[in-house]
Amino acid sequence: METSSWLGLLAVVVSTLGTVAGTWLGRTRTMVQEIPAEGLPLAPPQAEGTWTVSPEMYRWFQDQMTALHQRIRTLEEAEQASRSRADRTDRLLGLALDHISQQDDRMRAAGMPLVPMAPELIAARDSR
Repeated sequence: METSSWLGLLAVVVSTLGTVAGTWLGRTRTMVQEIPAEGLPLAPPQAEGTWTVSPEMYRWFQDQMTALHQRIRTLEEAEQASRSRADRTDRLLGLALDHISQQDDRMRAAGMPLVPMAPELIAARDSR
């Protein structure tokens, strides 16, 4: 057998063994140490082999759900405030562009030469 075929076979065996070992180590690690979610306190211990939820565990779960709903409510309120600010800004920008257009029309009617508006402003004005 040639040397290159032995090297190819060795490469396949080494990569297969490495994959198996990595999978086994990764699985063992995640089984051994449970990493709690960031920001959540650890749940109270439960009796092993039971399907009953202890009062402490029930209270802990209620506290977590209450905190989660409070965070969601805060985010929704912030989003609503942000949208109302954006709507107000858009409305004011529209009014300002309309006012500029009216002023431009008056100045043109009076015969005054004007510097043309920026293309972005024209596009914003005409999109309304």
